[in-house]
Amino acid sequence: MSDPSPPDERAAARAESPPTTPRAPRQPQRARRRPPRERAKPEPQPAEIPERAPDPERLIIGRVAAAHGPGGDFRMAILSSHPEHLASLRAVYLGDDPEPRRLRSAQLRGQDVKEAILRVDGLQTAEEAAAHRGQLVRIDRAAALPLPEGEYYHYQLLGLDVVDLDGNHLGRLAQIIETGANDVYVVRGPGGELLLPAIGEVIREVDVAGGRMVVKPQEYY
Repeated sequence: MSDPSPPDERAAARAESPPTTPRAPRQPQRARRRPPRERAKPEPQPAEIPERAPDPERLIIGRVAAAHGPGGDFRMAILSSHPEHLASLRAVYLGDDPEPRRLRSAQLRGQDVKEAILRVDGLQTAEEAAAHRGQLVRIDRAAALPLPEGEYYHYQLLGLDVVDLDGNHLGRLAQIIETGANDVYVVRGPGGELLLPAIGEVIREVDVAGGRMVVKPQEYY
C-alpha cells in the first residue's frame, strides 16, 4: 500500500528525523583493584647476647654413625680435636643415658682420623648398636685431656666478654664456627655481629679465669 502523503511532505519528514547511529557494544566493567596495603615491616630484633654458662659436666667427643659388624660395635664420627685421647678413655655416655658405659676398645680409622670403631658394655648385637644411631657420645669433663698452653675447649670460650686493644667492649663470644683451616669466633654485641678469625694476629689475649678476650679486629680497605 502506497504512502498517501504528498512527495514533498515525505521528503520534509525524512529531513527532520535525525539519522540513527549504531550503538557501540558495551564494554565489560573492570573490577576496581584496591591498592595493596603496606604491611608494617617487623622491627629488627637485637642480636642475642649470651650469658656465660657454667662449665658442663660432660663434653662431646663424637656421634654414633652406624653399627659395625654383628657384635654390637659401632662407628663413631669424631668431633674432637684430639682423637688420640680415645685410647685412654675408660667410659662414655651414649645420648642422654644417665649412666656411663665402660669403653672396651676404640680403634681409629683412616689417615685423616675422622672415625673410630667403639665397643662398649651393654651392646651385643648390630640392632642394639643401630638403635643409638645419631646420638652424641660424651665423656666426663674430668676425663678430658689437658690441652696445651694456648688451646681451649669451646665451653671455656663461649660467653667471654670481647674487648679491643683500647678496652672498648665489642660484645660476647656467642658461637664458634669450625671451618677446617681455623675457627671463626662470632661476637654479638650492641653494635651487631662481628666475625673474628681465630688467629694470633686477631686474638691477642684470652683470660678464661677473668672472663675476657682481647682482640684486634682486621681492617678491610
